[in-house]
Amino acid sequence: MGVSIDVLFVCTAGRCRSPIAAAMLDTYAPRAGSPLVGRSGALVGAHGSVPPVGITVMRERGLELGGHRSLPVTPAAVASAALVLGMEREHVRAVVDAGPDAWVKTFTLKDFVRRVEKAAVRGRHQRFTDWLHHVGEGRTRDDIAGDDPDDDLVDPYGQRASVWREVVDELDDLVRRLIPNVS
Repeated sequence: MGVSIDVLFVCTAGRCRSPIAAAMLDTYAPRAGSPLVGRSGALVGAHGSVPPVGITVMRERGLELGGHRSLPVTPAAVASAALVLGMEREHVRAVVDAGPDAWVKTFTLKDFVRRVEKAAVRGRHQRFTDWLHHVGEGRTRDDIAGDDPDDDLVDPYGQRASVWREVVDELDDLVRRLIPNVS
């Protein structure tokens, strides 16, 4: 499989969307023979765990998040990641504002999946950074300004189980679509 490709998922408090995406990636990628490895980070309030409803919804899928504790997104975490995927444009802006060099490897999850499905699949011997440059071709910093519901995933925190299931379904679809194109 080679060297692992570290993917940092970022959300507001690191208690819902980003740990779910990281857990899914860490479950599905090895099954697909993919070198992708997921991590989760919080932009604010990194001191909590996944709410009970989230743990229950994930257990329904056979994924365990009971031991997850959110960690802050630090400059070191961003620097060590090969790819940074925010759950909303706001998250991408925060990462890029804190470290402008992160621009080329930071996308919303939805935007990145759309882009990789249009780009050529990463070549077996192609460096990840070279392929990532190709994926982001034509993209500008202005592309992350403003709000676009096409790029944002709903935050299920404080919501009913039905909302959690919808968000988990959407994340499941996005993570599964990501793996074959990046690996």
